[in-house]
Amino acid sequence: MEPSQGRKHKPARSLPGDWRDTDDQPPPQAVDNVKTYLRTLVDNLQGAIWTIDRDFRVLTFNETLKHQFEAAYGVPLEAGMRLLDYVPAERRVQWQEYYERVMRGDSFAVEADYQWNDLAATYEVLFTPIFTPTGEVSSAAIVSQNITDRTSTRHALRESEERYRSLVEDATDIIFSLDLEQRLTSLNPAFEKITGWQRGMWLGQSFAGLVHPDDLPLALEMYQRALHIAPDETLPPYELRIRSAAGGIVTEEFKIRRQLEQGRVVGVLGIARDVTARKRSEHERDLYINQLEVLQYVDTELSQNLKVETVLTMALDAAVRLSKADAGAIHLLEGDQMWVAQVIGEYPRTLVGSRVPIDRGIIGRVVQSRQPECVLDVSQDPDYLPHVKATRSQITIPLISRERTIGVLNVQTSCPDRFTKRSFDFLKLLTARIAAAIDNARLYQTSQQQVTELQTLYQQVSELEQLKTEMIRVAAHDLRNPLGVISGYTQMLGWELEPQLSERHLEHLKLIRQSVERIDKITRDILTLERIEQMARGVLNETVDLRELVRQSFEEYRAAAREKNLTYRLELPDKKVQVCGDTVFLRESLVNLLSNAIKYTPPEGQVCARLRREPGRAVFEVEDNGYGIPQDKQANLFQPFFRATSAETKTIKGTGLGLHLVRRIVERHNGQMHFTSVYGQGSTFGFELPLAADSRTGTKTARRQRRNSKTAAVS
Repeated sequence: MEPSQGRKHKPARSLPGDWRDTDDQPPPQAVDNVKTYLRTLVDNLQGAIWTIDRDFRVLTFNETLKHQFEAAYGVPLEAGMRLLDYVPAERRVQWQEYYERVMRGDSFAVEADYQWNDLAATYEVLFTPIFTPTGEVSSAAIVSQNITDRTSTRHALRESEERYRSLVEDATDIIFSLDLEQRLTSLNPAFEKITGWQRGMWLGQSFAGLVHPDDLPLALEMYQRALHIAPDETLPPYELRIRSAAGGIVTEEFKIRRQLEQGRVVGVLGIARDVTARKRSEHERDLYINQLEVLQYVDTELSQNLKVETVLTMALDAAVRLSKADAGAIHLLEGDQMWVAQVIGEYPRTLVGSRVPIDRGIIGRVVQSRQPECVLDVSQDPDYLPHVKATRSQITIPLISRERTIGVLNVQTSCPDRFTKRSFDFLKLLTARIAAAIDNARLYQTSQQQVTELQTLYQQVSELEQLKTEMIRVAAHDLRNPLGVISGYTQMLGWELEPQLSERHLEHLKLIRQSVERIDKITRDILTLERIEQMARGVLNETVDLRELVRQSFEEYRAAAREKNLTYRLELPDKKVQVCGDTVFLRESLVNLLSNAIKYTPPEGQVCARLRREPGRAVFEVEDNGYGIPQDKQANLFQPFFRATSAETKTIKGTGLGLHLVRRIVERHNGQMHFTSVYGQGSTFGFELPLAADSRTGTKTARRQRRNSKTAAVS
């Protein structure tokens, strides 16, 4: 480090008993006092001190210099030595200049860096001339002090100041200070970037001139609070609007504190952060939330009303209010034609119900393209068709629901700047809800009409069903009398004329008897079905021993099984199996299953009937190894008059009502049918019924379920 520029020092104060201003010789006591004073001063100084004569020889020195000299040069220091002879050559000339300068009577100080035993240090050296009573320089006093720590501190402080200045200059926030008159005393470059003003224009000017007039009271409150706030308090941030050079507004968040100098308040320091973008985002967020709330409200209101007229009125009112339009209309499509469904505002009421062309005009263009349009100046659009006077802008949006265009929403205004991109985008969101609500209301209206038609049709079908049932009952009942006559006379003819009839005639009589029996079986089955329907309206209170009923039915068909030489087996539980039901109908279901098994099992086959008790239910099954049923015909087995014929069974006679009748009986007894069949291997048919303890409850439940199903059918 080069020595610093020497600085002048004030003349030294007079020593005790100073006699330099007199012509007298100093008294001995005064001399002793001076020596004592100087020695005390030298001993109490921490630095190295020495004096030199005009030949630059050491006159006196203290212990500090002695130790430093010996450590640096390895030679004991003694009075009379020339220190310049020991100074390194590169610094000798400089030190000689210092000595010569002080001998000329100049007091000064220099700073220099030295290396002592590989330890770098910075020293401050003070040169002071010593004058004779006549004013001539007789010698000089030199004081050298190690100021390394002080220099390091000063450098650190300077670097800290530079860093602070750099931070202030490079900061993206405005950093400023105000005096007690609210005048701006400092501004960093961020002020120019954010506001557009030049700093020089506002330095020394009142801060109030920058603040928006509406925020001025808040700015003054902030300033006063900062000046008088308690030391342990923190001032909350303030948001103030600042005028920009371009004439706009910048929103800043201010954080300020008072500025002190020597314990006295001299003004305030502050940071202002630009929150314009954040405020804009918050404003956008609030608008978006408000839009969502409006959409939710409209959704709720529209979803609670399914009348088309109400939905149209509410939807159009919401669209006009939220877009701030002067007039609005909803046009609905029906086929390839469109008509005015609802109008509001300046739209003429006479347009309601009128046809709207879909091949011209802005509305027609939107229908064809299915794209919304915002025409800010209709006078510049050649397709515009005037409906409302003084219209300047028009928004037309297609109503699309389930990928179908169902109509158009059209709003108009006479103000050229009324419709913005925000209102256009929001109206598009709203229109999507309106389209869905209108479509739902129209679907509901259509469904209500269909329900009314279905109810009327159901009533007609019920009446026809009742008429059909009555006719079948009457026909079946009335057929039994002539059938009985035919059967009786056919039998008498066979007895009386059998010796006289040929084989062919006897075969004819046999066919007559079989046909009569088949017709009689059909009429009995039909009447049984009618009785089952009547039973459904009653209560099954009879307790039936199903075990005994199965045994009786099984024995009734033993002879028929013997004729075909079948293995005919019965498996019964040891105890009674009681169910609630109708004995006649239950017997009808048992004999139907038994007779079918015998009928559709070839000679030498096997038929096994079994009854078993399971938890809460009784299970009856008839298993055979007969012809079986083809897979493709099993789905229709229980349909009335359906016969699952195959090559093996096409000659077997039947009515096609047996299994249908069995299922109806079982279901009326709260039971379930089941079957398995493999073509060519045999079949198993059966059913399960609730035991007597559970049957009455099941009957009530089933009857309630049937009532509910009928109610649902007509609702």
